Amino acid sequence: MLFQPSSPSRMLPALAAALLALGGTAARTAAAPDLVDAGPTVKLTLAQALRRALDHNPRVHLSLLAIAESGDDRRAAAAALMPAVSAQAMGQRAKNNMDAFIGIPTPHGPQLVGPFNWGQVGLEAHVSLFDLSLWKKWRASQYGEASAKAQNRAVREEVAALVVGQYLRTLRAQASVQAGESRVELAGALARLAESQQKQGVGTRLDTLRAQLQLQTEKQRLIQAQTQRLTSLAGLGRLLDLEPTTRIELLDTLAAPVLPQAGFAEAFQTGLAQRPELAVLEAREQIAENLRQAAQGLRLPTLVATGAYSSTGLQSQPWATTYQLTLGVRVPLFTGGLVSSRISRAKSELDRVQDARREVRAQVGYEVQVAQAEQEAAAHEVQVGDLAVSLSTEALSQARHRFEAGVSSNIEVINAQDELARATDNHISALYRLNQARADLARATGQLEAFLAR
Repeated sequence: MLFQPSSPSRMLPALAAALLALGGTAARTAAAPDLVDAGPTVKLTLAQALRRALDHNPRVHLSLLAIAESGDDRRAAAAALMPAVSAQAMGQRAKNNMDAFIGIPTPHGPQLVGPFNWGQVGLEAHVSLFDLSLWKKWRASQYGEASAKAQNRAVREEVAALVVGQYLRTLRAQASVQAGESRVELAGALARLAESQQKQGVGTRLDTLRAQLQLQTEKQRLIQAQTQRLTSLAGLGRLLDLEPTTRIELLDTLAAPVLPQAGFAEAFQTGLAQRPELAVLEAREQIAENLRQAAQGLRLPTLVATGAYSSTGLQSQPWATTYQLTLGVRVPLFTGGLVSSRISRAKSELDRVQDARREVRAQVGYEVQVAQAEQEAAAHEVQVGDLAVSLSTEALSQARHRFEAGVSSNIEVINAQDELARATDNHISALYRLNQARADLARATGQLEAFLAR
């Protein structure tokens, strides 16, 4: 897993140890005022945030509608291959001119027959026995549905990437606030130590002023970190479609993730197999190929069978059962350029798909290479950051003891505080970059949602 829920950041124990070594604790600086009115609190892990975003994002909903519409298109194309059966019933009252019916006049003028009533009730069926064009259109509609599903996966991966990036930025801001609060406590303890040293005649007023200035500097950094946390939480709430008054509490903390051991070749092949963009292109290629074959099928004969089964007769007489079967062949002789134009368009789409596939393959390789390089570099930075925090904590403790013993001014203490702050910030940034690089690698291989939303 990328995160360790409810576990402290690695730099905080070091800061706490330094604080205990200096002795005593000060009251924690008050948090920055909330920018929104109090509202309900939502506690979220990264996996929960992802699931919520994917359930409420409008783009995901639109892609689901596209899947449903492509399913309707597929069923409509299949309906053209299925028999069409209809029922009919009719009644008629007729009075006919027999001269007109037989085509010759009679000696005594028009001979009228009727009026009489007759009716008919029956079924009529129509089915295409062979039509390659309709068959290929149905196959194209199947791949159209597959394309819509792959596009849905691509949209979900994009939304997941946005949410993961914002969640990580919020975790970084939250870790900066925690580290800032620890530094303020530490600076307060050192300021009180400087005042005590001045009262005992060991320190000077200048030492006290330096310590108080450092305390105000740490408070200012804490305010900036708190503001960054508030803005990051607001951005996360916007992605999750939460009300602006909703308070978000993150249940994960920034920690080093478990890194994959796959090399570039394996990760690249995984990306080619899993990236939804390539699945979309594969479906588009099959659609274009089937539409090309459907256009060619317009030049072939089609075989159609029709049949009717009915009961017909005069209303005053018994009705007789009748039926009719018809088998017809249609041979196209001239289509006015329709076939050639459709074939040409399908070939153009095939060429576009081939160009797009080459571009996506190159993009996958680039993204995998960059993500793996950044992941490796960030992993080394985290190791260096761990050591830097430990060393700066020890240096601060040594400087404090020297100042307390009166063998030096608190300039060394102030410098050690700045070094500890810088090491802590670098460590937080390294952890953020490591987690972001891990997420980027999962995104490059088409597995971001599957890896993080479980």
